[in-house]
Amino acid sequence: MRTELELRPGQARRLERVFRARAARGEGDRQLPKFAHHDRHVRAVMAQGGFWSLSERRIGRDGVAVCLPLLPPATTGRRP
Repeated sequence: MRTELELRPGQARRLERVFRARAARGEGDRQLPKFAHHDRHVRAVMAQGGFWSLSERRIGRDGVAVCLPLLPPATTGRRP
């Protein structure tokens, strides 16, 4: 990751310390949506019919590939 971001070793260490300090305070990873894991949010979405999902495509006998299009809750499990 350091190479991809073109960070110097000192910069990478500093950013890692900041990330670990946030996690220790319970702030977690700011890249991840917090509200999506909140029980009230899940209940609200389920009350409105549920979550959208990615469609699936069979690969061979036992394989499945997750792909687009997104399917609304009412069509989940059906082929697009």
